[in-house]
Amino acid sequence: MKKIGLRTWLWLCSLLPALLVSVFCAGYFSYVRYHELAFSFNERARDIALPLAMSSQDLLSRQNMPALQQLLESAHRFNSPRLSNISLFNAQYQPVLHTNSQQFDKSLRLNVSDTLPAFGLLSENNNSVIFYQPLLTSTDSAHSQQLGYLLLQLPKAQLQLQQQNMLLNTAALTLAFMLLIMLPTLLLLRNLHRPIKHIVRNLQQLLNGETVEVDTSAIINELVVLQQNLNLLGMQLCAQENELQQQIEQVTCDLQQSMEQLEVQNIELEFAKRKAQEDNRQKSEFLAKMSHELRTPLNGVIGFSRQLLKTQLTSSQHDYLTIIQKSANSLLHLVNDVQDFSKLEEGRLSINPEPFSLRDLLNDAIELLAANAFEKQLELVLMVEPSCPDDVVADPVRFVQILMNIAGNAIKFTEHGSIVIRVSATLLNEEQLILHCSVQDTGQGISEEQQSQLFQGFSHSDARSHQSGSGLGLMISQRLVKAMNGKIGFESKQAEGSTFWFTVKCLRHQLSVADNLPLEVLENKSLLYFESQQHSREATLSLLHSWGLQVTACATKGQLQQALAHNQHYDIGLIGRTVALNQVNQVLALMQQIKPHCSNTYLLVNTLSPHLRETLLSSGADGCLSKPPHLRKLASALASPYLTQQKVVDEQTVRSQASIRVLTVDDNGANLKLINTLLAEHVEQIESAQDGAEAWHKATQRAYDIIFMDINMPVMDGITACQRIRQSSLNEHTPIIAVTAHAIDGERERLLKLGFNEFLSKPLDENILHCCLQEFCPSSRVAETDRSWPISKLVDWPLSLERASGKCSLMKEMLLMLVNSITASRVAIQQALASDDIQQLLQQIHKLHGACCYTGVPRLKQLAELLETQLKLGKTATQLEPELLELDDVMQALWHESQQWIWDW
Repeated sequence: MKKIGLRTWLWLCSLLPALLVSVFCAGYFSYVRYHELAFSFNERARDIALPLAMSSQDLLSRQNMPALQQLLESAHRFNSPRLSNISLFNAQYQPVLHTNSQQFDKSLRLNVSDTLPAFGLLSENNNSVIFYQPLLTSTDSAHSQQLGYLLLQLPKAQLQLQQQNMLLNTAALTLAFMLLIMLPTLLLLRNLHRPIKHIVRNLQQLLNGETVEVDTSAIINELVVLQQNLNLLGMQLCAQENELQQQIEQVTCDLQQSMEQLEVQNIELEFAKRKAQEDNRQKSEFLAKMSHELRTPLNGVIGFSRQLLKTQLTSSQHDYLTIIQKSANSLLHLVNDVQDFSKLEEGRLSINPEPFSLRDLLNDAIELLAANAFEKQLELVLMVEPSCPDDVVADPVRFVQILMNIAGNAIKFTEHGSIVIRVSATLLNEEQLILHCSVQDTGQGISEEQQSQLFQGFSHSDARSHQSGSGLGLMISQRLVKAMNGKIGFESKQAEGSTFWFTVKCLRHQLSVADNLPLEVLENKSLLYFESQQHSREATLSLLHSWGLQVTACATKGQLQQALAHNQHYDIGLIGRTVALNQVNQVLALMQQIKPHCSNTYLLVNTLSPHLRETLLSSGADGCLSKPPHLRKLASALASPYLTQQKVVDEQTVRSQASIRVLTVDDNGANLKLINTLLAEHVEQIESAQDGAEAWHKATQRAYDIIFMDINMPVMDGITACQRIRQSSLNEHTPIIAVTAHAIDGERERLLKLGFNEFLSKPLDENILHCCLQEFCPSSRVAETDRSWPISKLVDWPLSLERASGKCSLMKEMLLMLVNSITASRVAIQQALASDDIQQLLQQIHKLHGACCYTGVPRLKQLAELLETQLKLGKTATQLEPELLELDDVMQALWHESQQWIWDW
C-alpha cells in the first residue's frame, strides 16, 4: 500500500473540505440566481405585453392604424434593446403591423386553430423568447372575443450575458475563497513540515551512527520538545554504543579463551570417540565371533539329528527328533539375536525377502512354542483366516523371529488360560498385501508405568512384568517390523491380559511354494470332532471345513452322547483333550466310546511325553498328534488310509543340433558344465578350456565358429586371451562372446571396445544365448518341462529349472555340483581369511558367485554378489565379517538341507 506524506495530508485536510463547501455553495446559489434571471426576463416580457395589448385592442377595434403604428413603435423604442420586434395580428391571425419586419420569422405565426390563453403564451427558441398576448374585448375570459394577438420577440443575448456574468463572479469568489484558505495552510506547512523533515533526517543520522544536527527554529512547542528529546536520545545511544563496544571487546576476548578450551576439549572428545568406536567395534566383533562359535555346535546338533532322521524310527521317535531339530533351530535363532543386536547398533540389519508358505511357517513356529505351553497347561491356538493367501514374499526368518519373541513372552508371563495367535491379511492390490498378526494372552497384563519402557530392552524392573523377559527380543522385533514396512503395538489391562500385534507388508507369490496337501481324498468325508476348549475347537473347525470335510462338532460330553445316539457311522473320529497322568483313563474311556462309531480315530493332546502318547496309541487310536495340530501332519494323518500311489511321467523332447564348433572357456566347473549342456542341444561339437592360456593355445590350433569366454580366470584372464586370439591365431575374426557373473555399469561398452563381439551376464538366460547363437551362427530352440520338487527354504526350484534351460537332469547335476563344492569352498574361504589374502578370497567368492548364478539359490547368490562387489571396492575382510559369517551359515544350511533331499527326481 502506497504511503501518503504529511504535506499531502495537510493539503487534503485543509483544501478538500473548503473546496467541497465552496463548490456546493457556489453551485447552489448559481443555480438559484440563474433561474431567477430567466424568470425575471420572462416576467418583464409579460409586463410589456399586457398594457400594450390593452392599448392596441381599442385602436384595432376602431381601425386607427396610424395611432396603432405609433403606439407599437413607441413601445419598441422604449423597451429597446430588450425587444427586437413587435408584431400585431388580427382575428384571422394575419399580420397587420411589424415594428421590425427584418427580425420577424414567419414560422412564429400561430395557426387559426390555435387558441391563446387570456394570460398569454411564452415560447423560446435558440436566440429569442417569444410571447403571444391575445387582444380580448372584455376582461371576462368567458364572454370576451379575441380580436387578434400581439407577438413580442425578446432576444436572449442580454439574459445570457447576465447569466455569464453571474457565473464568472461566482467562480471568482470561489477562487478567492480557496486562495484565502491556502494562505494559513502554507503557513502551517512551513512551520510544521520543515521541522518534521529535519527530525526525520536526524533519525536517519542516528541510524547511520552520525552526529545529530541541533535545530531549535521550530515555533511549535511539541516539535521543539520532540527535537530536544531526539537530541537527548542521540547522546544516550552514543554512550550505549561505546559501552556496548567495550562489552563486545571483552566478550570477544573471553570467547577466544573459550575457543581455545573447546579445541582442547574437542581433541579429548575425538580421542574418546575413537576409543568408543574401537570398543564398539571390538564388542561387535566379539559378538559376531561368539555367535559364530556358538552356531558351530548347534549346526552339529542339527546336522546329526537330520542324519538320524534318515534311519528307521518309530513315529514318536521321528516326532521327537523333529522337535529336537526345530528346538535347535530356535536356539540358533536366539543366538542370532545377539548378532542382530550387533547389526542394529551398526545400522546393518538386513532383510532378505523370499517366497515361502505362510501356513507351513506358522505351524512350524507353533510346534516350537507348544512345548513351553504344555508345561504350564496353557491352551495354544493358531487361527489363520481362510481368505489369507498362503504364498507370500517376505523374510520368513525375520517374520518367525518376531512371532517367536512375542508369543514366547506371552507363554512365559501367562500362568493359566490360553494363548491365541490370529493371522489375517488385507489385500492392497493384486501384488501387495499386509499381514496382521496378533498374540492374545490371559496373563496378568502390563501396568501403565511399564508400558512406556516395553520396547527399550535391558530392563531390570519387576521380574513379574513383561519387561523383565523382553530383553533384546521386543526391541529387535520393533526394528524388524519397521524394516519390513510394518507397525507393532499392544493393548493391555491389569489382570485382564495383553494383546500384542504387528503388521508386515508382503508381496503375493504367483507360484505355490508349499507341497500340496492330500485333500482330494478327504473331500466329503464325515468326521466326528470332540473338543471342550473353545479357541482350539474354533481354529480346528475352520481348518477342517476348508478341507471339505463334513464335521459334527461336540463341545461337551452331553453333545457327544447325542451325536452317538443317532448310530451314525463316521469315516474319521477326532478327539481333542487336555490330558495329564491322572486323566489318561478318562481319555481311554472316551476313546473306547467313540471308536466303534468311526472307521479311524485320532487324538489331539497337549503333551510331548513319549510314554503317555504310546499309552494313548496302544488304546486303539490310529494316530496321536500334539495340540495345536500341524496342518500337514493332521492332513497326512487323516488322509493316510485313503492315499494311493501316483506315478509321474516326464516328457522328453527331441531337438535338432547345428553343425558348428564352439569353444567354451571358464575356470568354474559348474559354469562350464552348464554352458556346455545348454549348447549341446543346439551344436554338435563343443570344446572347453579351463583358463585363458588354454583357450589361446586351442585357438592357435583349430578354427571355431564362436567362442564363449569368461572374464575373471587364473593364469590368463579373458580380456588378455581375447586380445591374443585377435592378434595371432586361427580365430582372428571368430565371434568372441564375453561371459561374466559380476557385471557393472559400463562393463559391456568396455568389453566391446577391447575386442569382444557381445556381452552376456551370468546367470545365462537361455533366450539371450539363443539370440546370440542366431546372430553369429545357426541354433535351435529349447523346451521346458514341469516338475515337483522337495521342500527347500534356500532353493527356488522354478528359478533353478529356468537357469538349467528347463532340463531336470541338468538342474540336478548343477545343484549337486554346488552342494558338493560347499565344503571345499568353506575351507578355502577360511584359509584366505586366516592368511588375510584378499585376492584369494575374492577369487573364491567369484567362483561361488558364478556357481550360484545357475542353481537357483537367490539368498546365497545375493550374499556372494554383495561380498564380491564390496571386495572389489576395497573393503577389508574385517569390515565384511558379518556378511562372511552369514554366507558361511547359509552355505551350511544349504548343505544340511540337501542331506534330506531324495535325489531320484
